[in-house]
Amino acid sequence: MSDKKKKNQQRDLQSFWAVEGQPPPAKLARSEETVEEALDRSVNDRAEENECPEGTENETAEETEDDDVEEIEAPEDTADETEVPAEETVEMRGETGKKQSAKSGAATYRCTFKRGWTAEWPFITLGTTTSYYWCSICRHENSCSHQGKADVIRHMKSKGHLAKEQTIEQSVGDMTAQDTKTRRAEVKVAVSMVEHNVPFAVADHFSPLLKECFKDSPTAQNYKCARTKTLCIINEAVAPHFRKELVMEMRTNPFTLITDGSNDTGREKMNPLTVRVYDRYTSKVVHRFLDMCPTSGPSCGTGEVIYQKMDEALQKNAIPWRNCVSLSVDNAPVNTGARNSISSIILKEHGSIYIHGCPCHVIHNTAKQAGLGFLEVCGFDPEDLTVDVGYWFKGSTHRKGYLTEFCELHGSEYFEILMHVSIRWLSLERCLTRILQQYEPLASYFKSSDEKQPRFRRLLEAFSNPMTKVYLLFYQATLPVFSTFNLLLQREKSSIFLLHDEMRSFIRKLLSKFLKPAALQHRELHDTLYKDPSNQLPGEKLLIGFTARATLNRLLDAGDITPQQVQRFQQAAVAFLVRAVEYAMKKLPMREPLIKHAMFLDVQQRVECGVEDALYFVDRFPELLPYNGPDEHEKLSEEFLDYQSMDIAMPEDPATFDVESFWGNMASMKNKVTGMTRFGRLSHIAKLVLVLPHSNADAERVFSVVGLNKTKTRNSLALDGSLSSIMTVKMANLEPQCFKWEPPSSVIKASQSATNTYKMRHVM
Repeated sequence: MSDKKKKNQQRDLQSFWAVEGQPPPAKLARSEETVEEALDRSVNDRAEENECPEGTENETAEETEDDDVEEIEAPEDTADETEVPAEETVEMRGETGKKQSAKSGAATYRCTFKRGWTAEWPFITLGTTTSYYWCSICRHENSCSHQGKADVIRHMKSKGHLAKEQTIEQSVGDMTAQDTKTRRAEVKVAVSMVEHNVPFAVADHFSPLLKECFKDSPTAQNYKCARTKTLCIINEAVAPHFRKELVMEMRTNPFTLITDGSNDTGREKMNPLTVRVYDRYTSKVVHRFLDMCPTSGPSCGTGEVIYQKMDEALQKNAIPWRNCVSLSVDNAPVNTGARNSISSIILKEHGSIYIHGCPCHVIHNTAKQAGLGFLEVCGFDPEDLTVDVGYWFKGSTHRKGYLTEFCELHGSEYFEILMHVSIRWLSLERCLTRILQQYEPLASYFKSSDEKQPRFRRLLEAFSNPMTKVYLLFYQATLPVFSTFNLLLQREKSSIFLLHDEMRSFIRKLLSKFLKPAALQHRELHDTLYKDPSNQLPGEKLLIGFTARATLNRLLDAGDITPQQVQRFQQAAVAFLVRAVEYAMKKLPMREPLIKHAMFLDVQQRVECGVEDALYFVDRFPELLPYNGPDEHEKLSEEFLDYQSMDIAMPEDPATFDVESFWGNMASMKNKVTGMTRFGRLSHIAKLVLVLPHSNADAERVFSVVGLNKTKTRNSLALDGSLSSIMTVKMANLEPQCFKWEPPSSVIKASQSATNTYKMRHVM
């Protein structure tokens, strides 16, 4: 609609809402009293007239305003307005004392809108012209050209305005109670859509659907929120709310930065920057989304460019780098390399930051390297077998049906064949277990079929070899050592205080499978001579799994295999275990002092620790932990001794003990005599240690969430726009019952202006 046409329509509405005013009040000569005094007297006179039983025409008009008529939207404020004189007017008094007006022109002064009125009354803003003002309480435009501020005061004292003012006493902002309910519903539906990965296009049908289903509900009938408005609410109201909460925490508390790069093929590369911070309200370490940090161009994947994006994200939110205690990244050279990597650049600027790689990837690579050692000795690759079996039956109903018949013939249940993902080597355990569950039907299937494909020939050869089952049983018995440790690394709860002992336990389990007990006693792991054949168990005593050993002996006794095959298998098993130990001891952060000193957080290990463990973090992060000096050290020692000697009730299963909540409660404990905090210093240190990462699994989970939203059918989401907002809301952890989340009044109020902000950016 053109501006001229729009202005004409607004003037028509003004004439519709026109209110007849009373005769102008008597004017005094400027020589005898000031304009302000005349204005005050005029207002008082008008107020007395409003108290008459008959009422005034202006008051009657105010009471008969019809809210159902289309309302005029208040435009934005323009430059300061001044009174515009048409012709000069002179006030004088005659001999009779009555006021007379002598005009030196055809018209008098016209009053105009003043910006100061909005500062005094926020609900009063400029109208369609400088002679009108907009009252957001009454949703009505009135004239101020007659007496200016007095017109506004007169309107504020009218019965109509006062009645509407009372109606919205319990509303949010300038919304009525019903408007607030409707806005609240729109916000909650928008958040629920984001939480469950529902496309915003679905919102186009919500408004008519709710109106049709709930005809007796005013909220449903007033609900108007299609895809554009839903997106505006998420981008301009909900996401900024959660982002602001996170930024406020990061400005005053220690945090860990987590990032990882995507493998996008588009013009922009995602480098989502997430944060681990201790939430003092829930006494939990939370994982939140801060920024997408998109990069583009030929150098989009370099450490320098990614660091610049990370630095920009912190600087624009006024977050100090000194509060960053750790950086969690995967082990790629661009992240942890010695030169020009993200880690090297950060350490140059902030040397105290702890750089933590990803032990999950180390465990994955450890198992893969061990498998290569096994392959070199006996020529069996479990990955090749599982991939061939998976792809042979994938997408073929005929082959699956044929296999089902063999399962019935052998009296076993049919299970769907699982697909192994080579980049996730530890998924091999489940795939091998599924093959072993129906090993006999599979062997019969391939032996009874006659196909010419190379894959079939490989599978036939494998299932015809009796040693194949022994190999699979060995892997089934050995891989749980890797998977169990990996479960700890995949935990979302803070577990850095367990990492040191669990790494040692993982390596000891591997060593115990092929080393003599005497070689493990009273020795540090790095001093163990595990490659010395004299320290290794003989082949018949290797811990290869009970079922694998029984099957091996049965096949040997039956003459199905030779002693040479048994010996080669045992050599392959030792090669697997030796290679695994060698790689793990080389790559795992076994000698990192920070991980060892973090053990004092574990209640079960507190007696074995000392105050020097807590002092390590005081020395490393002096700005965040200002407890240096003899007096502070003495007080910290007293708190640590109190912590070691206190009686702590443990659950039946110690693994369920909530360490994060425990230290949150410790921070609030008071000394019964002095009333001071009992563990103020120690709990402060503990909260810093709790935000330190034990793996980079959080970054992998972020990309899983991204993949659920940035799909082939939703590929237009802006990385630093809608997708970032979606990630911010989803990682606010509103689940498992997102419908119980109650939007604060600030979000409801912001949702009202969200659409207007969108229009100003994209339409105006």
